[in-house]
Amino acid sequence: LGTTWYDSFQGKVTKRFSHGLQANYAFTWQKGLVSGSGSDTSYFVPEDPRVNDVYNYAQNKQLNTLTRPLVSVISFTYMTPKTPGDSRFMKDLSWVTKEWTLAGVATYQSGALIPTADSNNNLLSELQRGVSNSPALWGGGVTFQNLTGQPLFANGITPNCGCFDPTKQLVLNPAAFVDAPAGQFGTAPAYLNNYRWQRQPMETASLGRIFPLSKEEKVKLQIRFEFTANLFNRMFYSTPTNTNPEATTLYNNPFLPGQTTLGALSSGYGFVNSYNGTGVQQRQGQLVARLTF
Repeated sequence: LGTTWYDSFQGKVTKRFSHGLQANYAFTWQKGLVSGSGSDTSYFVPEDPRVNDVYNYAQNKQLNTLTRPLVSVISFTYMTPKTPGDSRFMKDLSWVTKEWTLAGVATYQSGALIPTADSNNNLLSELQRGVSNSPALWGGGVTFQNLTGQPLFANGITPNCGCFDPTKQLVLNPAAFVDAPAGQFGTAPAYLNNYRWQRQPMETASLGRIFPLSKEEKVKLQIRFEFTANLFNRMFYSTPTNTNPEATTLYNNPFLPGQTTLGALSSGYGFVNSYNGTGVQQRQGQLVARLTF
Protein backbone atom coordinates (compact mmCIF):
# COMPACT_ATOMS: atom_id res chain seq x y z
CA LEU A 1 0.00 0.00 0.00
CA GLY A 2 3.01 2.28 0.30
CA THR A 3 3.88 4.83 -2.35
CA THR A 4 6.89 7.01 -3.09
CA TRP A 5 7.29 9.99 -5.41
CA TYR A 6 10.59 11.38 -6.65
CA ASP A 7 11.20 14.18 -9.17
CA SER A 8 14.50 15.85 -9.88
CA PHE A 9 16.64 17.85 -12.25
CA GLN A 10 20.25 16.67 -12.32
CA GLY A 11 23.19 18.26 -14.09
CA LYS A 12 26.91 17.61 -14.20
CA VAL A 13 29.89 19.56 -15.53
CA THR A 14 33.29 17.91 -16.01
CA LYS A 15 36.68 19.59 -16.52
CA ARG A 16 38.85 16.86 -17.95
CA PHE A 17 42.49 16.46 -17.03
CA SER A 18 44.59 19.30 -18.44
CA HIS A 19 47.32 21.48 -16.95
CA GLY A 20 47.26 19.15 -13.98
CA LEU A 21 43.59 19.78 -13.16
CA GLN A 22 40.48 17.63 -13.29
CA ALA A 23 37.21 18.77 -11.71
CA ASN A 24 33.53 17.83 -11.51
CA TYR A 25 30.45 19.73 -10.41
CA ALA A 26 27.14 17.94 -9.89
CA PHE A 27 23.89 19.72 -9.08
CA THR A 28 20.57 18.15 -8.06
CA TRP A 29 17.23 19.89 -7.58
CA GLN A 30 14.84 17.32 -6.18
CA LYS A 31 11.67 16.56 -4.29
CA GLY A 32 10.75 13.32 -2.56
CA LEU A 33 7.45 12.32 -0.95
CA VAL A 34 6.38 9.16 0.87
CA SER A 35 3.06 7.76 1.99
CA GLY A 36 2.94 4.54 3.97
CA SER A 37 6.33 3.48 2.61
CA GLY A 38 8.56 4.53 5.48
CA SER A 39 9.93 2.07 7.99
CA ASP A 40 7.59 0.92 10.75
CA THR A 41 10.41 1.26 13.27
CA SER A 42 12.99 3.90 14.15
CA TYR A 43 15.76 1.31 14.50
CA PHE A 44 18.57 1.78 11.95
CA VAL A 45 16.74 4.59 10.11
CA PRO A 46 17.59 8.30 10.44
CA GLU A 47 14.06 9.52 11.19
CA ASP A 48 11.05 8.12 13.00
CA PRO A 49 8.07 7.51 10.73
CA ARG A 50 5.30 9.98 11.59
CA VAL A 51 1.77 8.63 11.47
CA ASN A 52 -1.11 11.06 11.91
CA ASP A 53 -3.99 8.64 11.27
CA VAL A 54 -3.03 5.04 10.55
CA TYR A 55 -6.43 4.43 8.92
CA ASN A 56 -6.13 7.37 6.52
CA TYR A 57 -3.21 6.68 4.18
CA ALA A 58 -3.65 9.87 2.15
CA GLN A 59 -3.36 11.99 5.28
CA ASN A 60 0.08 10.51 6.00
CA LYS A 61 1.67 11.69 2.75
CA GLN A 62 4.76 13.62 3.78
CA LEU A 63 8.15 14.88 2.68
CA ASN A 64 10.92 12.29 2.50
CA THR A 65 13.48 13.19 5.18
CA LEU A 66 16.29 11.62 3.13
CA THR A 67 15.77 14.00 0.19
CA ARG A 68 17.37 17.46 0.35
CA PRO A 69 15.89 19.90 -2.22
CA LEU A 70 19.20 21.41 -3.37
CA VAL A 71 22.48 19.50 -3.46
CA SER A 72 25.80 20.58 -4.96
CA VAL A 73 28.86 18.34 -5.02
CA ILE A 74 32.28 19.65 -6.12
CA SER A 75 35.28 17.36 -6.57
CA PHE A 76 38.71 18.08 -8.01
CA THR A 77 42.21 16.69 -8.45
CA TYR A 78 45.26 18.80 -9.18
CA MET A 79 48.85 17.65 -9.73
CA THR A 80 51.62 20.22 -9.36
CA PRO A 81 53.83 20.61 -12.47
CA LYS A 82 57.59 20.56 -12.81
CA THR A 83 59.36 23.84 -12.13
CA PRO A 84 61.01 25.13 -15.33
CA GLY A 85 64.72 25.87 -15.34
CA ASP A 86 68.01 24.04 -15.91
CA SER A 87 70.01 25.32 -12.96
CA ARG A 88 70.84 23.01 -10.10
CA PHE A 89 68.69 25.05 -7.74
CA MET A 90 65.65 24.90 -10.04
CA LYS A 91 66.06 21.15 -10.53
CA ASP A 92 66.23 20.60 -6.79
CA LEU A 93 63.22 22.88 -6.28
CA SER A 94 61.29 21.01 -8.96
CA TRP A 95 62.06 17.66 -7.33
CA VAL A 96 60.55 18.96 -4.06
CA THR A 97 57.45 20.63 -5.52
CA LYS A 98 56.46 18.50 -8.53
CA GLU A 99 53.88 15.71 -8.68
CA TRP A 100 52.06 16.57 -5.47
CA THR A 101 48.41 15.62 -5.83
CA LEU A 102 45.81 17.85 -4.18
CA ALA A 103 42.26 16.48 -4.11
CA GLY A 104 39.02 17.48 -2.46
CA VAL A 105 35.30 16.78 -2.26
CA ALA A 106 32.75 19.29 -0.97
CA THR A 107 29.01 18.75 -0.56
CA TYR A 108 26.64 21.65 0.02
CA GLN A 109 22.96 20.91 0.53
CA SER A 110 19.74 22.12 2.12
CA GLY A 111 19.30 21.61 5.83
CA ALA A 112 17.56 18.64 7.44
CA LEU A 113 13.82 18.79 8.04
CA ILE A 114 12.49 19.70 11.48
CA PRO A 115 9.31 17.81 12.43
CA THR A 116 6.26 19.92 13.13
CA ALA A 117 5.05 19.99 16.73
CA ASP A 118 3.14 17.03 18.15
CA SER A 119 -0.29 17.61 19.61
CA ASN A 120 -0.91 17.19 23.34
CA ASN A 121 -4.61 16.35 22.97
CA ASN A 122 -4.05 12.55 23.24
CA LEU A 123 -6.59 11.93 20.48
CA LEU A 124 -4.89 8.88 19.00
CA SER A 125 -4.37 7.30 22.40
CA GLU A 126 -8.07 7.73 23.12
CA LEU A 127 -8.83 6.09 19.75
CA GLN A 128 -6.37 3.28 20.62
CA ARG A 129 -4.14 4.30 17.71
CA GLY A 130 -1.38 5.82 19.82
CA VAL A 131 2.26 4.94 20.32
CA SER A 132 1.36 1.88 22.40
CA ASN A 133 -0.85 0.40 19.69
CA SER A 134 0.47 -1.38 16.60
CA PRO A 135 0.90 -0.44 13.79
CA ALA A 136 1.41 3.13 15.00
CA LEU A 137 4.48 2.18 17.03
CA TRP A 138 7.82 4.08 17.26
CA GLY A 139 7.26 7.69 16.34
CA GLY A 140 3.75 7.34 14.98
CA GLY A 141 0.44 7.57 16.75
CA VAL A 142 0.50 11.28 17.60
CA THR A 143 -1.50 13.82 15.64
CA PHE A 144 0.08 17.20 14.94
CA GLN A 145 -0.61 20.74 16.06
CA ASN A 146 -2.10 23.42 13.79
CA LEU A 147 -0.18 26.22 12.10
CA THR A 148 -1.02 29.79 13.12
CA GLY A 149 0.72 31.62 10.29
CA GLN A 150 3.35 33.09 12.60
CA PRO A 151 7.07 32.76 11.73
CA LEU A 152 8.47 29.30 12.47
CA PHE A 153 11.72 30.69 13.93
CA ALA A 154 11.91 33.10 16.84
CA ASN A 155 13.08 36.71 16.93
CA GLY A 156 14.08 36.92 13.28
CA ILE A 157 16.53 34.03 13.68
CA THR A 158 17.34 31.93 10.66
CA PRO A 159 19.28 28.66 11.03
CA ASN A 160 22.13 29.81 8.78
CA CYS A 161 22.55 33.39 10.00
CA GLY A 162 25.12 32.61 12.69
CA CYS A 163 23.43 35.34 14.72
CA PHE A 164 22.19 33.51 17.81
CA ASP A 165 23.66 32.22 21.05
CA PRO A 166 22.24 28.75 21.88
CA THR A 167 22.97 29.27 25.58
CA LYS A 168 20.72 32.35 25.70
CA GLN A 169 18.19 32.08 22.87
CA LEU A 170 15.45 29.64 21.90
CA VAL A 171 15.45 29.46 18.12
CA LEU A 172 11.91 28.18 17.43
CA ASN A 173 8.75 30.24 17.78
CA PRO A 174 6.11 28.58 20.01
CA ALA A 175 3.48 30.96 18.58
CA ALA A 176 3.87 29.28 15.18
CA PHE A 177 1.70 26.37 16.38
CA VAL A 178 -1.46 25.98 18.37
CA ASP A 179 -2.63 22.69 19.84
CA ALA A 180 -5.37 20.81 18.03
CA PRO A 181 -8.72 21.01 19.85
CA ALA A 182 -9.81 18.02 21.90
CA GLY A 183 -11.24 15.24 19.76
CA GLN A 184 -9.82 16.61 16.51
CA PHE A 185 -6.92 15.69 14.26
CA GLY A 186 -4.27 18.34 13.75
CA THR A 187 -4.05 19.98 10.34
CA ALA A 188 -0.31 20.66 10.03
CA PRO A 189 1.71 18.30 7.81
CA ALA A 190 4.41 16.08 9.28
CA TYR A 191 7.13 18.26 7.74
CA LEU A 192 7.26 21.67 6.05
CA ASN A 193 9.75 22.30 3.25
CA ASN A 194 10.74 25.69 4.69
CA TYR A 195 11.11 24.31 8.23
CA ARG A 196 14.70 23.10 8.11
CA TRP A 197 17.73 23.29 10.36
CA GLN A 198 21.07 24.82 9.36
CA ARG A 199 22.99 23.71 6.31
CA GLN A 200 25.97 21.61 7.36
CA PRO A 201 28.52 21.30 4.53
CA MET A 202 30.75 18.26 4.20
CA GLU A 203 34.27 19.15 3.03
CA THR A 204 37.29 16.87 2.78
CA ALA A 205 40.71 17.27 1.19
CA SER A 206 44.00 15.42 0.78
CA LEU A 207 47.54 16.23 -0.33
CA GLY A 208 50.03 13.52 -1.20
CA ARG A 209 52.91 12.36 -3.31
CA ILE A 210 54.81 9.21 -4.18
CA PHE A 211 58.62 9.57 -3.96
CA PRO A 212 60.63 7.00 -5.96
CA LEU A 213 63.65 5.95 -3.90
CA SER A 214 65.30 3.71 -6.49
CA LYS A 215 65.97 4.05 -10.20
CA GLU A 216 63.57 1.28 -11.17
CA GLU A 217 61.01 2.54 -8.65
CA LYS A 218 61.03 -0.74 -6.77
CA VAL A 219 61.26 1.24 -3.56
CA LYS A 220 58.72 4.04 -3.13
CA LEU A 221 57.64 6.27 -0.28
CA GLN A 222 54.12 7.66 -0.22
CA ILE A 223 53.31 10.69 1.94
CA ARG A 224 49.67 11.73 2.34
CA PHE A 225 47.91 14.40 4.44
CA GLU A 226 44.17 13.89 4.79
CA PHE A 227 41.36 15.95 6.31
CA THR A 228 38.40 13.60 6.49
CA ALA A 229 35.78 15.80 8.18
CA ASN A 230 34.88 19.49 8.59
CA LEU A 231 37.91 20.83 6.72
CA PHE A 232 37.20 24.48 7.58
CA ASN A 233 36.22 23.75 11.19
CA ARG A 234 32.70 25.12 10.82
CA MET A 235 30.37 25.51 13.79
CA PHE A 236 27.47 23.06 13.67
CA TYR A 237 24.57 22.85 16.11
CA SER A 238 22.26 20.04 17.18
CA THR A 239 18.69 20.05 15.91
CA PRO A 240 16.55 22.16 18.27
CA THR A 241 14.08 20.59 20.68
CA ASN A 242 10.56 20.87 19.28
CA THR A 243 8.45 18.40 21.25
CA ASN A 244 6.58 20.79 23.52
CA PRO A 245 5.99 24.42 22.50
CA GLU A 246 4.53 25.18 25.93
CA ALA A 247 7.74 24.33 27.85
CA THR A 248 10.19 27.26 27.91
CA THR A 249 11.62 26.69 31.39
CA LEU A 250 14.98 28.16 32.34
CA TYR A 251 16.71 26.28 35.13
CA ASN A 252 20.11 25.20 36.44
CA ASN A 253 22.07 22.89 34.19
CA PRO A 254 21.73 19.34 35.61
CA PHE A 255 25.05 18.31 34.06
CA LEU A 256 26.95 20.55 36.48
CA PRO A 257 26.09 19.39 40.02
CA GLY A 258 26.64 22.09 42.61
CA GLN A 259 27.07 24.82 40.02
CA THR A 260 24.58 27.16 38.42
CA THR A 261 24.47 28.37 34.86
CA LEU A 262 22.66 31.66 35.35
CA GLY A 263 21.51 32.87 31.98
CA ALA A 264 22.23 29.59 30.21
CA LEU A 265 19.31 27.72 28.70
CA SER A 266 18.95 24.02 29.34
CA SER A 267 15.45 23.27 28.02
CA GLY A 268 12.47 24.72 26.21
CA TYR A 269 10.86 24.72 22.81
CA GLY A 270 13.64 25.57 20.36
CA PHE A 271 16.47 24.75 22.79
CA VAL A 272 19.72 23.89 21.00
CA ASN A 273 21.91 21.70 23.17
CA SER A 274 25.57 22.69 22.90
CA TYR A 275 26.73 21.47 26.32
CA ASN A 276 30.10 19.70 26.23
CA GLY A 277 30.33 20.09 22.47
CA THR A 278 27.01 18.43 21.67
CA GLY A 279 26.34 18.68 17.94
CA VAL A 280 29.90 19.69 17.11
CA GLN A 281 31.60 17.90 14.25
CA GLN A 282 35.30 18.25 14.91
CA ARG A 283 37.81 18.70 12.14
CA GLN A 284 39.66 15.44 11.67
CA GLY A 285 42.94 14.84 9.90
CA GLN A 286 45.71 12.30 9.64
CA LEU A 287 49.21 11.96 8.24
CA VAL A 288 50.05 8.74 6.42
CA ALA A 289 53.50 7.49 5.37
CA ARG A 290 53.81 4.25 3.42
CA LEU A 291 57.03 2.59 2.26
CA THR A 292 56.73 0.05 -0.56
CA PHE A 293 59.68 -2.18 -1.44
